[in-house]
Formats: sequence, structure tokens, C-alpha cells
Amino acid sequence: MSATGPSSSAADSFHPPCLTVLGLMPPVTAEDVKQAYRAKAMAMHPDRGGDPAQFILLQKAFDEANEFVKFKAGKLEWLGAKIEAYAQQQEVVTETIERGGEVGMEDSDFLLKSFGEDFAHVADRLVMLRLHGPRADDVFSILLGFRAESLKDLATLDLRGGSITDEGLLQLKELKALRSLDLRGTAVGKVAAEIPQWFERLEFLGLPKGALSMFARLAMPRRIKLVMGDGTETT
Repeated sequence: MSATGPSSSAADSFHPPCLTVLGLMPPVTAEDVKQAYRAKAMAMHPDRGGDPAQFILLQKAFDEANEFVKFKAGKLEWLGAKIEAYAQQQEVVTETIERGGEVGMEDSDFLLKSFGEDFAHVADRLVMLRLHGPRADDVFSILLGFRAESLKDLATLDLRGGSITDEGLLQLKELKALRSLDLRGTAVGKVAAEIPQWFERLEFLGLPKGALSMFARLAMPRRIKLVMGDGTETT
């Protein structure tokens, strides 16, 4: 910790916004977080008439609260695990940029207040990845799948115009936090019908023309805005 970092007393008294969203006050346990999330999710889920934007905020608060609980339980152990995950995440970031793509990151406010700027970057979260054109291929998808455990905050994945096929699409199944997936102009086909089963948080899905049958389009969950390569839109 640098000399200008926050004092331990200030860090210990910090009440992260994610706990406020869940209606909790520290100290909290993982079970407290889970129970609070379940109670609110039952009423706020879009399938029950809840606001999708508010439900996204609730999910984000749940994820951040779990991280906060782990952090408070053992700061050094938590930091060690984060450093390893950060290194793997940076591998994806570097490969994306080298292929001509873009990434979006979010920082962790509670870590900044607890450890200061010296360590805060290790908890930065990769939340958006955009890579267009032929370099968005199956090999790149394999990398994303291989590093899925370190990409658990990736919410937006845009691979429009890529050369990804069904084989590459299957590699993305473990990116469970996806809320937006754009595959328009790619070579994905019949496997695309399985996408709603993989991503419970998905709200936007872009697919190439002909990837879905009419029956598959009609079976698409209401929470997902579907945009096909031919301009057809289903909400």
C-alpha cells in the first residue's frame, strides 16, 4: 500500500453501494448476499414484469457484493487470486487489441478505497469486447472460452462480420454474464438456436440471416431483442 492510500479504519468502515442495492449493512456473509438477492430477484425479474435495467443493476450488485465478502474474509488470499485472474484477463485484452479490436473496462471502487491506487487495477473488470472482421475467428473464440473463468464480468461481445462458425460459437458457452451478443455477418448456423439456453442474462442477440428457423425465432425468450442480418427484428 502506498503512503497516500486509505487508512485501515476508513477501509473497514466503507459501505459499498452494492450492499445498499441489496438492502444490506456490513458485516455480511455470502449467505446474507444470496438470500437478499433471491428475495429481490423474485419481484424484479423481467419475466415477472420487472424493469430489465433495474434487474441488471441488481445482478451487478450481487456479483460485487460476493466479491466484497471474499475480500473482507481474507484480503491477501483474495488479492492473490485476483492477480492471477487479472493476468489471464490481460491476455485476452492484449490479443483483442493486437487483432484490431476494442475493449471496455470497469474498476472496483471498494478495492480502491481499501488498497489504494497501487493495487486497485488488479480488480478491473473486462465488460465489453468488440472485434470485427475476419480476425474474429474460431481461434479467437477458443481463447475466450479457455479464459471464461477470468471473463465472468464480460457483458457485451460484438463479433460482427467475423469468420466465427458454429464450432467457434460453442466455445463461448461459458461466458455466462453476457447481456449482448452480436454475431451478424458471421458464419454461425444451426447452433445459434441454443444460445438462449446458455445465457440467462442475455437481452440482445444479433445473428446472420438464415441462422434461425421461424420456429426458433418464435421460441426466443421475450427478454431477448433479436436482430437478424436481414433486418428482421423480434422483441
